[in-house]
Amino acid sequence: MNHSASASASGTPGLTAPNFDKAFRTTSRIATASAVLLVFSNFVWAWCYFAARGAGEERVYVVHDQGTVAAALHGNYRPTVYEAKNHARTFMTLMHAHDAGTYSERINSALKLIDKKVGARLYNRMKKGGILEHYTRFNSSTEVQIDSVVIDMSAEPYKGAIYCRQRYLYDKEQQIIPVAADFEMVRTHRSDANPFGLLITAFDYKAYRPASQ
Repeated sequence: MNHSASASASGTPGLTAPNFDKAFRTTSRIATASAVLLVFSNFVWAWCYFAARGAGEERVYVVHDQGTVAAALHGNYRPTVYEAKNHARTFMTLMHAHDAGTYSERINSALKLIDKKVGARLYNRMKKGGILEHYTRFNSSTEVQIDSVVIDMSAEPYKGAIYCRQRYLYDKEQQIIPVAADFEMVRTHRSDANPFGLLITAFDYKAYRPASQ
């Protein structure tokens, strides 16, 4: 019995070589078009992503062993004036209030809030003054009373000044030493060691005479 003739007679087309080749070419075109469309859509998605990312990046600063460098911060983060003032207060308190047992820990915490080179200059000044030796020799300590902090946050770096009185306690006696400084600060990444996300980049002592003294 001739199967080809039976198939033709029944009106059902067979899968001949020309029909198979045509179907294969059609499938190949569809697959190619789909691949091109996928690549194009991925390209568009990537372009949109990086364009949005670039628009959201802002210039901030981070600290490493070589000093302070610029980095990217996503979003439109703006610290409040209260955060900036508290950052200055925290640094001043850690840097100027301690005793023999807390000196190293508090100084190390303070140095994480300030540019490395600026902090090293302040630390060397304290080291030359023999503060730790005085603590140990006279069983003394220091406390800090913050009188005021003023800061201008209209432009970065933010500029301000801090005024305080350092109380030097020894042998049941005390001495009040006025301490003030001008400073500048910029934004950086928040962390456990730097909860306000700010970094002091300039710090210079200046004369201060409290009205009540």
